[in-house]
Amino acid sequence: MQETPVTPVCAGLLNMREHAVIGISPFNSYFSEEKIESLISWARERFKSFHIYVPDGPAVFTLEASGYTNARARKKARRQSSWLANKIGRAMGKLGIEDQRQEELLLNSNRLDALENYQSLLDDMYALYETDLWFRDGCLKSSRWVLNGKVEDSETLTPEVLNSAVRYFLAEMPFFINSAQITGAPSSLFVYHQCPDFVRQLLVEKRGEIVSERQGFLVVRPVDS
Repeated sequence: MQETPVTPVCAGLLNMREHAVIGISPFNSYFSEEKIESLISWARERFKSFHIYVPDGPAVFTLEASGYTNARARKKARRQSSWLANKIGRAMGKLGIEDQRQEELLLNSNRLDALENYQSLLDDMYALYETDLWFRDGCLKSSRWVLNGKVEDSETLTPEVLNSAVRYFLAEMPFFINSAQITGAPSSLFVYHQCPDFVRQLLVEKRGEIVSERQGFLVVRPVDS
């Protein structure tokens, strides 16, 4: 795997290799079963510990912004969540990871709804979104970036639609700013195949303020991609 730390601080955290959170997005064809297996194998070999994060519940907000009714969005998100969980489970099974351990490693909405450390950070993100115009603007731009490839007409992305859809990005934000607090790791890197511009900006400009000193972001892609 090609490992690209987003900032010099991220590079320092990578050298420690204490913990990684692999982000796997619903409705993203990038994450084939083979690629998921490769990512898990890589993380297990390169880090002392790791988790897998799947924002399956918040996918409802993206689907609604794409034109689905709430009922259809929830049904489609549930189906996708089950399908993706099975795919991740098969990938871990091929690597000899037992069922109980699989449950411990997977951080999906069912797990996170009951995880106080995550919920506390999520509350902080919503409070910041309501009170900090700079943060709010960055989140909305990121949400628009996510949705641009999912809607036929970008004109449908009205302020009202974006203000609802942004809940998907806000649900991810705790992992971008302090996944060590969520998982109990000494330090942690969020792992994904690309880094949103606003997250990069947070890592550079808001470390120690919004972003934890223990948090990094690592762009990871197969060498031949």
